[in-house]
Amino acid sequence: MTVFDPSAVRLSRRRLLAGAAVTAGAVTAGAFAAAPLWAGPARAAAAKATLAYGSTGYTWAVPFVAEAAGTWAEAGFDLNTMEFESGRDSMQALLAGSADFSASTDTPVVFAVLQGLRPLILVNYSRYSRDMKIVVRKDAGIDPAKPASLKGRRIATRVGTSGQYMLAKYLEFAGLAQSDVEVVDLTPNNMTSALVRGDIDGFAWSSQSAVVAERQSGGRTAVMTQDGLEKFFQSHQLLLTTETVVKEKPELVAGAIKALQAAERRIHADGGWADLIARRIHTPPKDILEATSEFTFQIAFDDRFLDDLVAEAEWAIAAGLAKRPAGDLRALFRGLIVDSPLKAVAPDRVTLT
Repeated sequence: MTVFDPSAVRLSRRRLLAGAAVTAGAVTAGAFAAAPLWAGPARAAAAKATLAYGSTGYTWAVPFVAEAAGTWAEAGFDLNTMEFESGRDSMQALLAGSADFSASTDTPVVFAVLQGLRPLILVNYSRYSRDMKIVVRKDAGIDPAKPASLKGRRIATRVGTSGQYMLAKYLEFAGLAQSDVEVVDLTPNNMTSALVRGDIDGFAWSSQSAVVAERQSGGRTAVMTQDGLEKFFQSHQLLLTTETVVKEKPELVAGAIKALQAAERRIHADGGWADLIARRIHTPPKDILEATSEFTFQIAFDDRFLDDLVAEAEWAIAAGLAKRPAGDLRALFRGLIVDSPLKAVAPDRVTLT
């Protein structure tokens, strides 16, 4: 894995001045279940924390709303943020010790764990099955209503990402083998232009890219059906941390959960929540609401989440993208889910067996 390079930070750092603070305390990771996660009236100085983001899209809606609505500050944070090109890059900053938290999808986590790294999963705050799309040219002889019609086509994605994993699961959904299509490795910025030129027959990437492709092609693209895909594919949006933070900065762990819980409540209670982040992600509020209509915004850990991590790891190993580690995969990933802080304040949201 590439060593974290501070020069990769794309945007200037942002600060939120906290109006409240958590009480400091030396609480170990195992003590969360017994210790209160939020102090009473007595307040100390604001806890300083750094959060690394992978890109600036609506994937990070919950933590972005937390910033915009001031819930990080209310939870006692003096928050510093960094933004990178991908979730993989932001996770590298976390593992290098340059951040306390990282916003990431599950795919970078799976690859990191298979390489022997140990990012800890603190919050699983949203998930979707249909935000990523298979976009095809209408003149390529592909029937968008028939997934099996992808057979023999050139389909682009970014190898080693959730895009490739979604494509693999879509082919399984279609009853096809991975060898039934030619996978072309392209950066997201090049997928739409390659499709418009006719260099590829389709691509597997975000719904935002699907909109761009339709616009740039003058309406000559279509999106493949996804009815039933949720049984095969689900992507999770996560807040990651490290063992050092859990053990040495328990007030940050408690505050992060409180901040994201408040943001989740805001999203469900306020139909205009997208206005809070529209300028930041350069997307009109109506487009954000439409794109995230397929999202489930709920902080929770369940067996489906663990199943999805294991299934993705098995795919990466079978595809030759990673080597199988020693021991049981399920036990490996279960050991990286830090669920006791959430269980202490919302036990009904933790149903892992």
